[in-house]
Amino acid sequence: MPKVLVSNNNELLRHFTAPPFQRLGLQIVVAKTGDEARSLFLKEEPQLVLLDADAADSLDVARTIKHQNPAVRVILVASARLSGDQMRDISACGCDELLIAPMTADELHDVIAIQLGETRPGSEGFRISITLGAKRGASAAPPNGGAVVIDATVSNLSIDGVRLLVAEPVTEGQLVEVTVTPDGDTEGDTEGGPVVIKGTAVWAQPRDGKTVVGIAFASLDDRARSVLAKLTQWQVKKDGDRTRVVLRGDFTEATRFDELLPAMVGRVVFDTAQVTYMNSLGVRAWCEFLRQARIQGYEFHACSVPFILQASMVRDVVGRGTVTSFFAPFHCISCDHQEERLIQSAAILAANLEPPVFKCPSCGGALEFDDLPERYFAFLQDDND
Repeated sequence: MPKVLVSNNNELLRHFTAPPFQRLGLQIVVAKTGDEARSLFLKEEPQLVLLDADAADSLDVARTIKHQNPAVRVILVASARLSGDQMRDISACGCDELLIAPMTADELHDVIAIQLGETRPGSEGFRISITLGAKRGASAAPPNGGAVVIDATVSNLSIDGVRLLVAEPVTEGQLVEVTVTPDGDTEGDTEGGPVVIKGTAVWAQPRDGKTVVGIAFASLDDRARSVLAKLTQWQVKKDGDRTRVVLRGDFTEATRFDELLPAMVGRVVFDTAQVTYMNSLGVRAWCEFLRQARIQGYEFHACSVPFILQASMVRDVVGRGTVTSFFAPFHCISCDHQEERLIQSAAILAANLEPPVFKCPSCGGALEFDDLPERYFAFLQDDND
């Protein structure tokens, strides 16, 4: 059970009672003052500390905690509009994240889940095993039953088929059986368990002693189609008076959003963290979908870098919605470490589009924004005018 030390802030504490946090199973320790936060940190040894940045000594507390244990994650929450100097002071204290209040429970949950190394809802993975003739190849652990394990790498899984790299010859027309096992619970999958899909090798090409194989799936039953769509395209969940849609994969000329339209009722939250690529035709299809959808209101959470790059060039990618949080590229010049950080839009707007600077987790140097702010943050310009 992860332990989290939190400043005595009513809004923050109220968010921790929201449904998204129940899955994390956090143990909350509340500190009323900066001195109490220091003593509780030494006594309780939390994995994460969440401090009210408006408190007079919050930056000193953050410095003390990071000095005593650099591995502990520290998040600061501010409510005032920040100047460039204030943003630099916050970055210099060594905190791992800055949030601007007020915020939604979803925004806070996403940041805490990432800082603790927990999966976010809708980001669960899956395992695939391949049966090729009388032999069986697996992309995960060897199967039971004494079958021969074939070195197989799986890529480009979709509702139409899958591409494989296998360690033995495969011929076109050969029958293949693909078993997909979602990690954990797949929302809406009432039967649960693995999904077995039959397919055929439609092409096979030798490569460096192995074989690249394209598998086309035969007709899919409703459950197989539903599970594949959730793992590779989108996942839809009704959450109170809103609909949460997790989008995945590539947006290309082959992407169709028509099946999503019936679910676009009321307030909708789009999570695009797993959108990996968008070409011009995929952007066109997405923008047309937003124009057709009868949505009362919508917003975007945890937008991926490819999604933001397109949104900064084509305003219709966001449509009438707003981006509450997004991933951004950061780079350490000292050790060449690169990573993507989840950034709250409100924090960038509060700092007048000046990106934060973090401490590099590899060498302790400066982890700086790795793009041009005026270009990458162009999707926020309308909000900042």
